[in-house]
Amino acid sequence: MSMVQQVIAAITDAERQIDDQIAKLRSYAREIDKVTNKANAAFEGSTQNYGQQMIQQLATTKKQVNQSIEKLQAVKEKLLRVRMV
Repeated sequence: MSMVQQVIAAITDAERQIDDQIAKLRSYAREIDKVTNKANAAFEGSTQNYGQQMIQQLATTKKQVNQSIEKLQAVKEKLLRVRMV
């Protein structure tokens, strides 16, 4: 196997791993949404600050997950460009 073929194989493998991670992160984001909905329902009308703190933390976590997805997608696009060269 030539060096070029090895590089292409490594890039293809990295792309597959990125796709797997993106799928897992999207699944995690959906679970965060479910938990957020349950927490909103559970703490609806509550004057407890704990519920709002929990919901805010879930929102922050989801934002971070979405940022991670965006970064992985950017890396994948760069890998595609490298493969085309």
